[in-house]
Amino acid sequence: MKLELTRGCICDSLTVDDEEEIDLTDDVRKEVLRKIFEALRPEDLNYVLQELIPCFGEYECDPEPCECCGDFVETYKWEI
Repeated sequence: MKLELTRGCICDSLTVDDEEEIDLTDDVRKEVLRKIFEALRPEDLNYVLQELIPCFGEYECDPEPCECCGDFVETYKWEI
């Protein structure tokens, strides 16, 4: 399975085996997801969660920055 993402200008494209993702059926999308997750190793979970939770989770942020470093404490929560 060949997955390809192209970004920039007007050339945005996301394909699976040279077929645009928008043209895939839901059954094919499920198959792609299955293959992706089968290809992942258990130790990849941390990286997967770091990408998915901000995309699908609810965002919260402290109203004031940290007095020591200036960072804002941000939290994403995703209930499945």
